[in-house]
Amino acid sequence: MEKQRNLIIGSVVALIAVIFVVVNTSPVAINFGFFKVRLPLIVVLVVMVIIGMIIAWFFGRDSQEHKAQNKVAFLNKNKKKTEYILIYS
Repeated sequence: MEKQRNLIIGSVVALIAVIFVVVNTSPVAINFGFFKVRLPLIVVLVVMVIIGMIIAWFFGRDSQEHKAQNKVAFLNKNKKKTEYILIYS
């Protein structure tokens, strides 16, 4: 159920991002300090969305690995308790 919810939310956010990017197509100047680049805003927005997705993927992956490690530790801890109960029973 959680995967379906995440898929729906991700689809809605992606649709809003696509609409926003398509509406904003005028050229803009980006100042990097030492030089300026003039690009269409659609290119800048697409690049920023991709960078945001990569950052979110890295943070999400770290969270999933942390949850998996906690689950293994919890199962091992419960397994040891079960073994002790069986020994003393």
